[in-house]
Amino acid sequence: MKIPALVWLMLGILLTVVSYYLGDEFVLFFYAGLLIIALGVFKLILSYVFSPKETIIEKKAVQQKDHYSKCRHCNNITRKIDYYCSMCGKQLR
Repeated sequence: MKIPALVWLMLGILLTVVSYYLGDEFVLFFYAGLLIIALGVFKLILSYVFSPKETIIEKKAVQQKDHYSKCRHCNNITRKIDYYCSMCGKQLR
């Protein structure tokens, strides 16, 4: 089970703040909260570094792919909103 980094951060902040206000008896919990915050920040950094990033060219290719298709008869590239192929004149839909 994967716990999201933001949950670690919230838990660490909560533990740190509560133990800080409760006094010197909870110093260990204060440092445990700081450790949990550090773990959450570490997980956020790792998720950002190792996340798959699409380049601008890949994004444009995906957008263009969504707007265009090929004619079944002549393989001409046509817009998806076209009813007839501009090359062979056959019906697309």
